[in-house]
Amino acid sequence: MRHLLLICVVACSHSQPAKPAAPAPAPVTAAAPEAERFDEKVRADFFDGLRGDTAAMDRAMKACDEALAKNPRDPEAMVWHGAGVVGRASIAFRAGDRAKGIELYTKGLAEMDAAVVIAPNHVGVRIPRGAVVLAMAPFVPEPERTKLLERGIADYETTYAVQKHEFQELTLHSREQLLYGLVDGYANLGKADKATEMFARMKREAAGSELLPRAEKRARGEAVDGPAPCEQCHR
Repeated sequence: MRHLLLICVVACSHSQPAKPAAPAPAPVTAAAPEAERFDEKVRADFFDGLRGDTAAMDRAMKACDEALAKNPRDPEAMVWHGAGVVGRASIAFRAGDRAKGIELYTKGLAEMDAAVVIAPNHVGVRIPRGAVVLAMAPFVPEPERTKLLERGIADYETTYAVQKHEFQELTLHSREQLLYGLVDGYANLGKADKATEMFARMKREAAGSELLPRAEKRARGEAVDGPAPCEQCHR
């Protein structure tokens, strides 16, 4: 399993709104600070952990454990904890411990699935699971490969449906990553018609994306060379 691919896909996949134009000056008033999103609490440590920093991964998992101690059904904490367990599975596989890798992989996937059951329309839950399973799918055997692709595509399709009416307000980066993920996912699943449909959507809704040439090749069922999307900015 390619832990670097897992890093770059999850890092880029959480949808962000585009930065609005600077508003006109207004009187200063006291306001309560916005609550920090859960992914922002764990994301940096999670990525560092996947790169081999065990202390960072331990911090990310501790944050998840603390959130789950307060609310065992916190779906964001559940999905990130599951992603962390899957990340540890990839480390076990690379170390040659297949039995431990399978145990952790199964446990982590079950945790992510449970989070989606609790919050099926929560973008902060769907995107992490979808990104993880789509990144893993090409490197596992059938029938698990197809199951992962179908899960990931469902996560990204749900995310698109939830955000459809505000999709153009998201950053180009967020839009291109989601739509490229759908093109690539359908191509890997062997559904050329759907891959072509998603590529057409990407041309319309992520115009100007540097990923379009790569997406066009994937829509045609062709292999692509070079770094995976976003690998260059999340090394």
